[in-house]
Amino acid sequence: MYGPPPDPRQLTLLYTLGDDGWRYAICLMFCLVFGGVAMIRRLPPELRLLSFIIGQVALLTAPFAATMTEAVYGSFPTIDKSGSLLFYLDGVHQRVLLSPLDAVNDPAARLIGAHVGHLWLTALFDLTLEPFAAFNAQAMFNLCLGWWAAALWARALGASWTAAALLGAPFGMGLHVFRDLNWYTIEKSAVGWLALYAWATLNAARRGGAAWIAAASALFFVSAFMNWYWAMVEAAGIVAVTASFALRDPRGVTLRRLVLVGLGSIFAASPLVLLQLALLQGPQTLGDPERFLVERAALDSVSLWPPLWNRLELTRALSLPVILLAAWAARARRAEPETWALITLAAALLALSLGPQILPGAPNPVYYAARAVVPGFWRIAKPEVFFEGVYLALIGLAAIACRGRDAPRWLYPIWAVAWLLIVRTHPVYPGFSAPIEQRLAPDWAEHVMGPNEDPPKTP
Repeated sequence: MYGPPPDPRQLTLLYTLGDDGWRYAICLMFCLVFGGVAMIRRLPPELRLLSFIIGQVALLTAPFAATMTEAVYGSFPTIDKSGSLLFYLDGVHQRVLLSPLDAVNDPAARLIGAHVGHLWLTALFDLTLEPFAAFNAQAMFNLCLGWWAAALWARALGASWTAAALLGAPFGMGLHVFRDLNWYTIEKSAVGWLALYAWATLNAARRGGAAWIAAASALFFVSAFMNWYWAMVEAAGIVAVTASFALRDPRGVTLRRLVLVGLGSIFAASPLVLLQLALLQGPQTLGDPERFLVERAALDSVSLWPPLWNRLELTRALSLPVILLAAWAARARRAEPETWALITLAAALLALSLGPQILPGAPNPVYYAARAVVPGFWRIAKPEVFFEGVYLALIGLAAIACRGRDAPRWLYPIWAVAWLLIVRTHPVYPGFSAPIEQRLAPDWAEHVMGPNEDPPKTP
């Protein structure tokens, strides 16, 4: 199975073109309006690209934009999505941010962790929407941000604006994102923060200056606040890239800038790191490290054989043009420092994404080394998140392959059709569910924080 079995309470809603054509028409209208804004040449190209992406996301995911206030996007209730909604309504994000010292003894804070930024983003949308609709709005936000940020990353590495839009689309609109939107916590779909950090770090390494170094450091904090997984991926990534430049040019200015980005990132995220470590040392256990290893990390990882990304077929989860372009760049331009750094980045993160085993019965020494050295690393239940960084590195290599070559605009309709066939027809693509009222059980902590780590019980 690609995800958890459906909850018996789930009520699936169908919106067909015949019965709900007006909803699809609204999404088309969004596409035309934002597409028109994208054609205004006086706007900065970054904003034109963002406007184009917003319109395309509204159209490609139709009728999502027109059902946002009526239905939950994806399966509902699920353990992760129900938990996010219930703990948001419980106000755990307010207690973590406003009373961090008291949060150490708060079972909800200890379960969720210091990364409650996604709940604050939910609160922002909740100013005008119902809570479930606020999560829907955040899902749309994450799709747009992921595509846009990956396109900025590709553009910074040399792709034209058209090519960058095409290369960024598989990252922000890939199966891995929609799988998470369908079943899991909303912050898992926020891959855009990972791409934004990579983009800012690249600019800091190339240009230097306090502004870019500060921007990269600030984005590391935001990534950690939104999702600890992204901070772990970014930390591993900056170590790998810094090591690559240290081996090739130990006295180069790029290495010094990368070291400054790394130090700035550590400094920026240090309050969150200290709070998270304190939460892990609280009065109740959050689980046994060996059980996490066997029951979670070993299952939610990348498999070399059969080739799967957390149960998703790599043939549909990855873009074939991106892989081919990346392979060409890795061979034809391997002498360039940035190419070699991206190869190193992809290799290091791939090793971590495999989890405890390289192949069945073959332990992964890289993963076990990280688990032994990095505090709290054992709590990573989904090593497959490191593959997000691998995919981003492949997109970067593909962008290098596109340097000096503009992509014809007629390629975009071909990509859109391919996306409809590959992603929208896949079983993990989200449908719509009716919102149902839930309450956090008064004794939930006794079930969750005990040795069995049962999920929250909701009546």
